[in-house]
Amino acid sequence: MIFHRIKRNLYKATHPVAGEIWMLHRVVVQRSNVPEQRELEVTVDWLEQKILEYKSKGYKFISIDNIPFHTPYTLHFTPFVCLTFDDGYRDNYTLAYPLLKRLNVPFTVYVTIGFIDNQLPMWWYPEEKLGLSTEELKALDADPLCAIAAHTVSHPKLDTLTREQQYQEIAKSKQALEAILSHETSHFSFPHGAHNDDTLAICRELGFQTVLMAWGGPWRHGTDQWLLPRVNIKEP
Repeated sequence: MIFHRIKRNLYKATHPVAGEIWMLHRVVVQRSNVPEQRELEVTVDWLEQKILEYKSKGYKFISIDNIPFHTPYTLHFTPFVCLTFDDGYRDNYTLAYPLLKRLNVPFTVYVTIGFIDNQLPMWWYPEEKLGLSTEELKALDADPLCAIAAHTVSHPKLDTLTREQQYQEIAKSKQALEAILSHETSHFSFPHGAHNDDTLAICRELGFQTVLMAWGGPWRHGTDQWLLPRVNIKEP
């Protein structure tokens, strides 16, 4: 136990925190009373105040494409925040986008293919059709402020699937997005944060530049770009 604590403290000392990758899902006007849904929601006003708070502290808001993997560590770096939204909710376009456009904050939307045009239901929101439409997805992608990224076809726990099933979920989601957007998709995040060694190997094989987890805390210098940690942003 003592050895692991020393090792962890040594890692933190030699890999200082440089920023945070925020994980969000929905942006709403008023949060749900259902606990499982409420956990995924932040209000527009609260998110604005959160962003302004971090800006006042000197944080720079950057795109997933600009995370400084290969920048040597110095004592004078500017801490960063990178905003990410998982699943592909319509309110990412109708509510989050206008706010982030006004504040000039880059963001990435990780889209589950089956949720586009509500082809598959979001089972945690029964009887609600919350997915982005194809046209909304294209409109987001047309703005340089937004990056569109892959999040599988059907939102499974990847570590419960065979390697071939995982490959189909990940590869087909990349291919489908690229067909819709007419350009390459370079980023991916694990649904539920679930993954194993096969998942990582497939992501490297498919040429993703970054792969995001659903936990892990702040970003540190020296972090593996195929296992990027995130901070789960929750409104109290």
